[in-house]
Amino acid sequence: MNKPFYQSWFGRLAIGLLSFFFAFKLSAAPSPATLIGFASLAADSYAPGSDAGAKISANGRTGPFKGQPVQGFSAVQFADRASFWFLTDNGFGSKDNSADFFPRLYRAAPSFRGQGGDGTVKIISLVQFSDPDRKIPFRLTRSAASGTRERDRTLTGADFDPESFVIAKDRSFWIGDEFGPYLLHFDRDGKLLQTPIELPNLQGGFVRSPQNPNNKANLASSRGFESMATNPDRTIFYLMLEGTVKGDPEGFLRIYKANATTGEFQGIVGYYKLEDPNNATGDMSVINENEYLVIERDNKQGDEARFKKIYKINLTKQAQDRTIEKQEIVDLLNIQDPSDLNRDEKSQFRFPFQTIEDVLVINANTLLVANDNNYPFSIARPPGIDNTEIILLKLPRSLNLDSRIGSPNR
Repeated sequence: MNKPFYQSWFGRLAIGLLSFFFAFKLSAAPSPATLIGFASLAADSYAPGSDAGAKISANGRTGPFKGQPVQGFSAVQFADRASFWFLTDNGFGSKDNSADFFPRLYRAAPSFRGQGGDGTVKIISLVQFSDPDRKIPFRLTRSAASGTRERDRTLTGADFDPESFVIAKDRSFWIGDEFGPYLLHFDRDGKLLQTPIELPNLQGGFVRSPQNPNNKANLASSRGFESMATNPDRTIFYLMLEGTVKGDPEGFLRIYKANATTGEFQGIVGYYKLEDPNNATGDMSVINENEYLVIERDNKQGDEARFKKIYKINLTKQAQDRTIEKQEIVDLLNIQDPSDLNRDEKSQFRFPFQTIEDVLVINANTLLVANDNNYPFSIARPPGIDNTEIILLKLPRSLNLDSRIGSPNR
């Protein structure tokens, strides 16, 4: 009796070769993306507000600065056809030095060189976060430091570290924080609408960082909700931790699912596996119901930077260990720049920043990417400290984009 084809030596060889071919196709580096838009916001940019940075002195900048530095862009969403909302993080990197920094959303309009613009970025408006209705169950840092009850209850970078956000159907803002980690819900004016939502742990209890007021940490410092996205109809939030929870395999990052109306967590959908456990993720952006983009990077900058990439993940395609399929689509250290849009007299463009934390799908062929410039600490393009660069990249292959995703005028 003849063996079935798949059991014959020839069948096994053919299947093996096909498996190798498809594995190679997934892992092979794509053709370089092309820089088609470039804009830059000067590092020394400030917005109205009380002076910030009293404890900061680095790279020729010593606080307090006159006003609030416009820096630390850690997530991005559409505002309208010509502008974007950018979320700032906690400010200067820790609770101890950021009590005078106000995390905000800035509405920015890049005038992209390469798209008819002059390469500048205009700040149009801002949203400042506060808790006038006292939803937060612990005392705010400014109140504790001054011994008074702050009337405006303005939130600072010593209270929360906002790193990711999405805009809900009702246009309210949902923000992922790293200090809790917490899921925070604000109205369009920046008022906190409900008590910060803690993250349930799979083994019971909660996932908590060292900065959590309850101080029962099972997650490393600054490794909370770095990335966040919605599905196309905005009924589900996906939130990814930047660090490995105690008890999970090293380099496995949980992706949680949450109800987009209530913020209630509904368990995990799988794990994102870092290429190197020392890497970090930066942001997440929706393509369609199952596919999303994720920034993964090393912690180096400038000429020392070796790994800055954007991957496409598919939540429905998982290995036995629940790690999600990923495919490289952009190497941010190898971008074509035939028009020399950043004016460095080179045809190859590198985006070598330590923290690259913003990605947004503009259309099926175009991505917006921006860096967190860590003012005034990072120097990826010597000799000066980093500006905030906002770029447009043309992809070598089109995304399978849901019709509800992308620029309002695409």
